Amino acid sequence: MRKISCCKTLFAMLAVLVVFGVSRSAFPAGAGGKGSGPSKNVDANTIGCILPLTGRDAAAGNRVLEAIILASGLFDPIVKTPIRLVIEDSQGQPEAAAAAVTKLAREAGVICIIGPLGVDESLVAAREAQRLKVPIMTFTADQEELTKIGNYVFRFSMTSRFEVASLVNYATQELGVKRFAVLYPNDNYGNEMERLFREEVLRRKGHIARATPYDTEETDFADEIKSISNVMQPPTPVMESEGHGESEKLSTGVDALFIPDIPARLKMIIPQLAFHNVKDVRLLGTNSWNNPDVLKVGSEFLEGAIFVDAFSANSFYPEVNDFTDVYYANYSREPGTLEALAYDASAMIVKIIREDGSIKTRDKMRESIGNVRDYRGVTGKTSFLEGRDAQKEVFFLTVKNGQIVQLR
Repeated sequence: MRKISCCKTLFAMLAVLVVFGVSRSAFPAGAGGKGSGPSKNVDANTIGCILPLTGRDAAAGNRVLEAIILASGLFDPIVKTPIRLVIEDSQGQPEAAAAAVTKLAREAGVICIIGPLGVDESLVAAREAQRLKVPIMTFTADQEELTKIGNYVFRFSMTSRFEVASLVNYATQELGVKRFAVLYPNDNYGNEMERLFREEVLRRKGHIARATPYDTEETDFADEIKSISNVMQPPTPVMESEGHGESEKLSTGVDALFIPDIPARLKMIIPQLAFHNVKDVRLLGTNSWNNPDVLKVGSEFLEGAIFVDAFSANSFYPEVNDFTDVYYANYSREPGTLEALAYDASAMIVKIIREDGSIKTRDKMRESIGNVRDYRGVTGKTSFLEGRDAQKEVFFLTVKNGQIVQLR
């Protein structure tokens, strides 16, 4: 097993650098972390990283950095790597993210950039990367227009549209669900997910019986849940006129209820569903349901719920089990979806650099990333097509016997 002492040393160094206001540090293979001087030439072995290492999103940023370091093999005691990382702290601020892109491209001479994480950061960083013609690999699932900024902008995470489409496809094709209801938070995320879900259901000739928003500050969801329960009665045949004859049509009923929200609010909503007689309906969720906190509401209410994500630490895939073991050995905890995506994105880029000796320019790196087909990683197979949004396999998950498990 690999030790974590080197990684701990690295993060200690980063902490010192941040305290003294130094945002960039380069780490060549086997080195202790000395910063490199300015470079105008592109170095094919140098990868830039822009992450929120301080500020509100520092915890997520540092977890992603752990995954990138693990994938790059910087501190592998057995196999030396030519890969170097140059790390910039975005502080969770769009302006800092844009400045980091400029610095990495012009001074550090990176071949490509990984990050940032936040939506606003990613948008401004992507625009600057496109302007400077340096490939950038982002992770935000929001903002469908992100990759339309230009041909140097890539997204490794699955988009919200892709997530919803996968979920609705499973519900309609595998479960035979045709009648849906939606209970969603009245915020930007909730409204966007409701819109995408409605579009996808209608595209598949399904029916939305009711879509009810709720205020994100609420704790009592009685009124909203009752509006859903009012359409829960089983469908019964009714006759309606059609030309000169009559045709049979099913009255409104609901087979599945979609709730796109976070565990903190789900813990209040789910028990209230049963109290207000919303029963015998399939619950559908988003990737935020792939969290052990969801089970704290009383897992009996969630048995059979279906949701999708780009990763599951409890997967039955051997490569996922191996990755989870190695990650735990290094960091004493299991990886989440964001860490898995960062690991795969980094490992894919490292593989391109090490196996394709012809990559000497950013244009060639952009072309090579765009040509990736069926890259097999811990988040499944990944391909990049014309739109530069990763086309990925998704993990279909459910709650069974009080545990989150993979369906397929």
